[in-house]
Parts: sequence; structure tokens; C-alpha cells
Amino acid sequence: MQEYVQATNQKLALLRTRTRITDWHYGTGNFVVQGSDNNRLSVADELSLALGTPCAILTIEDLVAHIAAAKKATSPPDELGFHWTRGIAFWAAGKPCTIILRPTTHAVFFPINKHTVGVFKKDKLAEGKETMDSESRAGGWSAISADITKAVGGTWTSRALDRVEGTLAKAHRYSSTSP
Repeated sequence: MQEYVQATNQKLALLRTRTRITDWHYGTGNFVVQGSDNNRLSVADELSLALGTPCAILTIEDLVAHIAAAKKATSPPDELGFHWTRGIAFWAAGKPCTIILRPTTHAVFFPINKHTVGVFKKDKLAEGKETMDSESRAGGWSAISADITKAVGGTWTSRALDRVEGTLAKAHRYSSTSP
């Protein structure tokens, strides 16, 4: 991941922007970014251009609020052989979400705002165990993003809540050491 971040930062430098990736959360594609200005849409455009894919950019304050909303949401009823994994889907480009999303075979959704959707991902448990079946991912978080894109339009990216919290922790560490 370090080489990928270095290459991306070189591309950003060629764009003559001060936007840089300063940290990341493992190999999740969740980055801590220092923007060239306070306009998150400009930073998203710069990072999207460097990466070649639409990016969702959120402030620390937004992430804190979205995580709190996801933690407050009531989980769907238990289903034998399945576990509900909390997550969040973020708008990256195109049309934001202005409808109440219906459940799919992959997930149940709840609104946070038009650019952020809460998710309960339906994960199959391994036979007779309380751990997820790694062989039966049903498309993973990409399938969740695809479900939202199909229903709403636009480009969406989704992550498990623990991954979002890990990225936020990294952002907090970086912001406390920044001038």
C-alpha cells in the first residue's frame, strides 16, 4: 500500500495540487487525505483524477456523525445462519440518495443523509459456528455499493463500520499532529 500511496501522491503533485494522502487504513482503500483547500468536492475531484475513480471525501466531523448514526440504528431481526454487519455507504459521484432504499438480498439500508446510507450487510455464518463463512461472501461490500447504484444511480462505495472507525482513528491521530 505504501508504494500505491507514493505513486498517487506523485500524480497529485503533477496536478500541481497540495492534496496528499497522509495515511491509510490497511488495504481497504480508505485514506486520510490532507486537502489543498477546505472544499471537499475540490479535494474529491483531485483525488479522483489521480486515482482514476470517483472518490468519497468526508471531514472528520462528518465521519464522527455518520458513525454515531450507524451505531444508533436498530439491527434487523436475527436470521438463523446469518449475521448483520454494520456499515456505511458513501456517495462518490452522480446522483445522491433521495429515496428510502428497500432491502436487497445483500443488505438492509437506513438513511443517514443524501450522501450517506447506513447498511446492515447480511453475512452468512460458517456452518454451526458464530464466525462468518469466508467462502460465501455474496459479493462483499462491492455488492452493497452495486445495490445502491442500481436503486439510486450515481457511484457509491461502502465499508464495514469497523473499517470506517479505523480510518477515523488514523485521521484523528494525524489531525492532532498537524499544524
